[in-house]
Amino acid sequence: MKKLRFAFVAFSNSKDKFVADPSFIYRCENLALALRAEGHHADLLHYSNLTSSEHYDLVFFHRPKRRFGLSYLLHRLHRNGTVTIADFDDLVFDPTVAYLSPGVLNSLVTLKKTEQMFRSHATALKKFDLVSVSTIPLANAVSRQAPHAKVIVMPNTVHYSWYSAITKTLPVEHWNLTYFPGTRSHDRDFAMIRQPLEQFLDEHPSIKLHITGVLDYELRCRPQQLVQHEKQKFSKYHKFVAQSWVNLAPLEATFFNQHKSAIKAIEAAYWHAPTLASPIPDMHRLQGCGALLANDLNSWYQQLTKLAEPEFYISQTQGLRERLLAHSRIEHQTSQLIKAALFR
Repeated sequence: MKKLRFAFVAFSNSKDKFVADPSFIYRCENLALALRAEGHHADLLHYSNLTSSEHYDLVFFHRPKRRFGLSYLLHRLHRNGTVTIADFDDLVFDPTVAYLSPGVLNSLVTLKKTEQMFRSHATALKKFDLVSVSTIPLANAVSRQAPHAKVIVMPNTVHYSWYSAITKTLPVEHWNLTYFPGTRSHDRDFAMIRQPLEQFLDEHPSIKLHITGVLDYELRCRPQQLVQHEKQKFSKYHKFVAQSWVNLAPLEATFFNQHKSAIKAIEAAYWHAPTLASPIPDMHRLQGCGALLANDLNSWYQQLTKLAEPEFYISQTQGLRERLLAHSRIEHQTSQLIKAALFR
């Protein structure tokens, strides 16, 4: 096969820290590592460092924004025979739903600023003929915003670097519930399951809840049942995920959240742990591969109680990593990029 040249381009405000952004890590670095393993060339760049003089077969723009000179740059790249793709893994390009953004709902950013950012993404999106997204609802949203664009769905997958990671698996008696907020915008999501979680922990004194990341919350439980870890660098993050007995992924039932990825279930499933989650579409996709859905507060409690039964837990976790990788792995996504680059 012809060896191809790819570039993955970040539009973050920081030129120096874009490679630490979890979204960029999963949408760009993950693909780049897998492509390099197949013998292709893959650069990770900030937009300010991308020039049309460097030849690439395909340039992958992660969450592009309105930028001076973007149209001209795209024109030059196309003249050179380069395929350009805009990639979105969140509903950040529809200003009409900015008020539902977790950042706004959790009072971390103003509605005005969020609307401005979403309009910037929308302007950039309409400059592309090819768009990749992480979920089917996002594909539908792109088609509404840019009817001319061809949309390809590239779901998130476990990170390529985890294939070679070796982490000791805890014995069954170490039952750790885990919750990974990721960003600072999940206070309301976690608060949603407070009541069933408190009841479950009260009835199971040996089970601990490990929270890794920034979260403002209240939870009534025995002091020894709650363990707080600071946010981890991605290079160390898998060691904390690997300690999961059951992972939690609550999300408020908003239109914005319906477009989100099931990445938390993917991460935990790779380390043999199921994820109890809100029923967003991408979690439905992973039923049978680690995602268990809780439709209401009573369901959260009932599902946790069932998972505490050894026979049921084993039925959910036996061969879980293998089922996950058979269903979705990064090599499935690199094949789509290679196809797009070769048949331009």
